Amino acid sequence: MGPSAIDVRTTAPHELRLAADTMRHALLHGPTSDEDWEQVRPGWEDQISVTAWDGDDCVGHAGAFRFDTVVPGGARVPTAGVTRVGVLPTATRQGVLTRMIRQVLDTSRAEGRILASLRASEAVIYHRFGFGIAADAVSVEIDVRAARPVAHAAPGEIRVLHAGEVLEVVEPLYDRVATRVGAITRSSALFRRYLEDAMPGGGAGRVAVHRSADGVDDGFVHYTTAWREEPFRHTEGSIEVHDVWGATSAVELALWQHVLGIDLVRTVTVEERPVDDVLRLAVRDPRSYQVRHRWDEQWVRLLDVGAVLAARTYRPASAAATIAVTDPLYPDNSDTFEIGPNGVRRLGPGAPADLRCEIDVLSAASLGTVPWTDLAAAGRLVAADPDAAARADDLFAHRPGAFCGSFF
Repeated sequence: MGPSAIDVRTTAPHELRLAADTMRHALLHGPTSDEDWEQVRPGWEDQISVTAWDGDDCVGHAGAFRFDTVVPGGARVPTAGVTRVGVLPTATRQGVLTRMIRQVLDTSRAEGRILASLRASEAVIYHRFGFGIAADAVSVEIDVRAARPVAHAAPGEIRVLHAGEVLEVVEPLYDRVATRVGAITRSSALFRRYLEDAMPGGGAGRVAVHRSADGVDDGFVHYTTAWREEPFRHTEGSIEVHDVWGATSAVELALWQHVLGIDLVRTVTVEERPVDDVLRLAVRDPRSYQVRHRWDEQWVRLLDVGAVLAARTYRPASAAATIAVTDPLYPDNSDTFEIGPNGVRRLGPGAPADLRCEIDVLSAASLGTVPWTDLAAAGRLVAADPDAAARADDLFAHRPGAFCGSFF
């Protein structure tokens, strides 16, 4: 059938497993087993789900988790976490992806979600939908012997949780301490997915919790241990760290001190750390902390420009900045915004502006990590004068940089 015969619509509850298998097929995986489906089904039932149909055949899927994202100033804004996107080879290049993503975003806006976020399998797809890279992450390998000791670790105690208590301890603790810009709230389904190997019957995963000198749990680390033995040659352990969250950087360093102090371990790897990770400055030998890969962790898209700009705070700069944004998908976002230390004001689409840009550029700069001056240098915007981008940075910049730490 041709493109006009493909129907794009909300997925019915009884179609979710077929949608899941279609997505897995598109991403080069096999179908879901009965056992696996029972584990992942709650996450599928709790998401926005849009599918494409060629007659009775499901040929594509796009979905979105519902969560909140921390923005500068600490507010958590309603977010659509776009995920599980795939189109079968027989239906590609027929506009199916565009129609599905648009319906996901439309549904998200109708629900009052003012931000969208995603992790891109390909980095050239999502600019056209208004997404921009708001933050990178790094994958790291640490030489344990060279890294120890870790400086400035918070005082307190470390305890390793029993598998049966992992969820009940970690869920509220994460919600309390994951306050960094870019962090998201996690549903129970996401917690079960992330912590699976540390729960009963899961495997070699462990969760360690830091308790402050006042007796309050204030951080946790989730890691997996592995053992390699070559008789009469190498005998050593390794650790993969999945999650580190603390109420302060000193608490996180105490958790790292615990991991790096585990006997028999020679190497620690972690796939997702912030670019400005404080650990690199706290280890004894900075070369023990090797960045293996830098990647685009957080793509965001402002669904309601005025609401997102108003939800975050700004630095106490001496002057306001005016930014004119154009949003082809949602014309109600196209406007000129005056942004200052005391808030945001709409001036109207034709008002004079210091900076003019498309929605993907504003989205990239919105969390305060990607500088306006870098975007200007790359030719991504039009500035009224040479200092306009720097004035915007005086307002928008936020440190530490945005980091999500939740791959979805």
